[in-house]
Amino acid sequence: MLRLSLVPALLFVVATVACSKDPEVAKREYFESGNRYYAEKKFAEAAVEYRNAIQQDPRFGNARFKLAETYAALGQPGQAIPEYIRAADLLPDSDEAQLKAGQLLLLGRQFEDAQTRADKILQRNPKHIDAQLLRAAALARMNRVDEAVGQIESAVHADPTRSDVHIDMGMLEAGRGNLAEAEAAFKRAVDTDPKSINARIALANFYLMSKRLDEAEAVLKQAGTIDPKNYQWNRAMAAFYTAVRRRAEAEPHLKTIAEVSNDDVSRLTLAEYYMSMNRDPEARVILETLRGGSGDAAAQAHVRLATIALKENKRPDAYRLIDEALKKRTNYPMALVVKAEMLLQDNKTDEALAAAKAAVSADPNSSIVHMTLGRVHRARRDGVEAANSYNEALRLNPRMHLAQVELGHIYLSQGKVNEAEQLALSAVKAQPGAADGQFLLTRVMLARGNTKAAESPVKQLAAALPQSAAAQAQLGSLLLQKKDMAGARAAFQRAVQLDPNHEEALAGLLVLDARDGKIADARTRIEARVAAEPKNAGLLFLAARTYAVQRDLASTEKALRQAVAVDPAYLPAYSMLGQLYASQKRLDEARAGFEQLAKQMPKLAGPPTMVGLIYGTQKNTEQARVWYERALAIDAKAAVAANNLAWLLAETGGNLDVALQHAQAAKTQLAEMPEVDDTLGWVYYKKGLATLAIQSFEASIQRDGKNATYHYHLGLAYLQNGDKDKARASLRQALTLNPSFAGAADAQKALASF
Repeated sequence: MLRLSLVPALLFVVATVACSKDPEVAKREYFESGNRYYAEKKFAEAAVEYRNAIQQDPRFGNARFKLAETYAALGQPGQAIPEYIRAADLLPDSDEAQLKAGQLLLLGRQFEDAQTRADKILQRNPKHIDAQLLRAAALARMNRVDEAVGQIESAVHADPTRSDVHIDMGMLEAGRGNLAEAEAAFKRAVDTDPKSINARIALANFYLMSKRLDEAEAVLKQAGTIDPKNYQWNRAMAAFYTAVRRRAEAEPHLKTIAEVSNDDVSRLTLAEYYMSMNRDPEARVILETLRGGSGDAAAQAHVRLATIALKENKRPDAYRLIDEALKKRTNYPMALVVKAEMLLQDNKTDEALAAAKAAVSADPNSSIVHMTLGRVHRARRDGVEAANSYNEALRLNPRMHLAQVELGHIYLSQGKVNEAEQLALSAVKAQPGAADGQFLLTRVMLARGNTKAAESPVKQLAAALPQSAAAQAQLGSLLLQKKDMAGARAAFQRAVQLDPNHEEALAGLLVLDARDGKIADARTRIEARVAAEPKNAGLLFLAARTYAVQRDLASTEKALRQAVAVDPAYLPAYSMLGQLYASQKRLDEARAGFEQLAKQMPKLAGPPTMVGLIYGTQKNTEQARVWYERALAIDAKAAVAANNLAWLLAETGGNLDVALQHAQAAKTQLAEMPEVDDTLGWVYYKKGLATLAIQSFEASIQRDGKNATYHYHLGLAYLQNGDKDKARASLRQALTLNPSFAGAADAQKALASF
């Protein structure tokens, strides 16, 4: 019994002794243990020991510096950088710590802070070459180029035998456009140290920049004779062959890099090369060896394997691999991006939004994650949020081609044609051969009604992209405008063959079938698509239009009800449904049905919105207001209810500030709808803000130029703004389009008043 009770007592004594160890002794022991692991390249174990040392003494600068070095060796710059900075702050007399912190601050674009670190070293040692180079680089980034050149000259004077000072001088001169001086400096670097591979790489890069490709390749090959296994040389050769589009010749160099470095990053790079060359089996061999590890490399391997699975149409495997990646590294941004894109393709927009937002939270400084979030917002018909995300992506990466194109399409849908054109021109300039930029530019031309200018590029795009449904549909729209019915039909049919759900092409074929008396063919076509995609509101609306042409009102109503149920924000379906009930004089019956549906489904904003719309059609504005407010209480983003309530308040003398809030809220959700621009413009007009009203009315006309009411409203806004000539032209245009529209009498009176 005594022996049994002695064991916990001994454990207690041991624990007490351990806890009472002098922190100064403990931190030294941890630090030395970390150094041993570091020397053995056991970086994960070293990191644990350095962290233990810091836990004993948070101001242990040497431990923080070694921890930073360890994180860098592990390929974790996000953790390394703050530790380098902390170490430099704690070790003000350490040139090594100050230099490393300064170099990282330079990479982080904190140029003044980088200069300060260099100055600290130079105060102690004015001839410290690396500090002089750091200071010169910081000055150059701050556009103090003459000072930077002077600093480099001081470094050359201090030690002319170092090739890197001549390299930096060459880079500065090249940046100033002094190409002859730059070439001379790079050659001096080679002459100063003939065995310097970096000097020859710098000279080769200069030749590459100057498009002197043969000279660049010759210099690189000379560098390879010094040490064929050199990591930097093999990287430079791989980059060169990639730049000159001889990618097959990059393979041996990438393999050497993976062999020499023996690290996960290089293996991942080689796997990515194989994937880019459509050699997925070879990529998979490398990735499978990496996925069993831990940390970033394993997570990245899972993501790339998921990408391969997607190419092979193995979606369940792809989802599984992404989930495994997120277990390896929680909230790994690229895994979340791929997951969001997959969910988007599967029409799971709520889940896609959650994944994209998580990616942004995990890495807010990545242009790619903001681009993905923008794509999700656009799929959810939230144009304003999509534009915000694309703008953020462009702030982080101003030359991001895809963000320029996507944002351009949104601006075009919002009637911001000038902004869309600027983005289209930037995209085309950045990537002249990219079809998506050209496609946006042709859309801008067509939006301006400039079919003559658009005809040649639209036809060129359709010829160059025979497998693009969008390009073929755009050709069909152009030919339809030019009254080439046979050509338009052929183009729309090609688009539908490529993408059976392409709404622009299906709508174009409906117009042609109705004109040619082939509406039965249109019905067969659209019903097949609805059967395949029963939750596509756009297809359901097209089906309703088809049934309406056939005067099959029962089928029209059914399709419109389904469209509203699928997408409660789909304004065209509401408008058409209201017109249908009004034409059938069934408003009371329809209203009762939707009131019952509102009771059965109290969490849906669609039914009360429809009740409000019917009351509005019946001129019962008070009840319409009540039901629109009920819809907005359920869903503050119920855009149709917000739009209609804004119009109602403006028309009945309600609170115009509240009306403006609702109109602006509707605009954020339904940015592409001309009705929404018209409502917003009407509220501005009622508030006496004629300039803003004109902008909104012009946007509505940009999307629907044949609507007499929009021209009438624009005319009133011009009149309010004191521009009688433009007012007269707009009012006359309204009466020309429809002499008997609802505001025709008032338009006549307005014309007679001046």
